[in-house]
Amino acid sequence: MVGARPGVHGVSRRAGGPPPDSLSGRVSYPPTIPAPRRISAVRVLAGLACVAVTIAAIAVTVLAVRLMSTTSRVDRVVDDASRSVSRLDRNSRDLAPAIRELRRAARAMRDAVPAVGP
Repeated sequence: MVGARPGVHGVSRRAGGPPPDSLSGRVSYPPTIPAPRRISAVRVLAGLACVAVTIAAIAVTVLAVRLMSTTSRVDRVVDDASRSVSRLDRNSRDLAPAIRELRRAARAMRDAVPAVGP
């Protein structure tokens, strides 16, 4: 057979070559699992629960960060108040002798002036 064309892609069917389907270039995929027709209520509730838990975790994180910054501010206020009390205590200790001296002087003046009565 001069001039006879061989089979697909130059391979003769009689020569024991692969069947024509495998050489056609089509790719076969494994069968896929069909999607469910309806989403069950349990899946919807589970999804909502996951979203709620995620939002709650974010809210707790934000509150914790705010609490830490507030705590540091409160610590600063307490430290400032403690310093002020210490300073006031030191100043009052320094003034104690002067106050005693003023009271003695007032008593002495009262004693020195004769009681004037009606």
